[in-house]
Amino acid sequence: MRAAVRAKAARIGRGDRPMIVGLLGVLVLAAVIISGPAQSYLDARDRVETLEEKAVALDDANAQLEQRVEDLNDPTNIELLAREQQGFVRPGEVAYALVPPEVDRPRITAPRETPSADPPAWYVRVWESITGGASG
Repeated sequence: MRAAVRAKAARIGRGDRPMIVGLLGVLVLAAVIISGPAQSYLDARDRVETLEEKAVALDDANAQLEQRVEDLNDPTNIELLAREQQGFVRPGEVAYALVPPEVDRPRITAPRETPSADPPAWYVRVWESITGGASG
């Protein structure tokens, strides 16, 4: 029996088959070893892209805020904002306030009804349910 196994092992060990199996084993081992760092690299690259997009958005926001600072340092813009938002007027000017007319709007909900009286206390309701509603 041992001889048969040795003969079979010798047959398998001849030719290119052991070299191909060994090469496949090395390739699988290399793939397993490289997969961790490759995944980390891909995750880091995605993170870098996301952070670059955020940086661009923050740069745009900073540019808008810098423009706002420049606008607020200009006296004519300050006067315009004071007139529009605060209702400031110069001496001798007359301020007008336009009030929109009242418009009948359709009601979305039904008008609330005022409750007629407070409901009886819980112990009164329990006693009435026990006695059948006869209270004395």
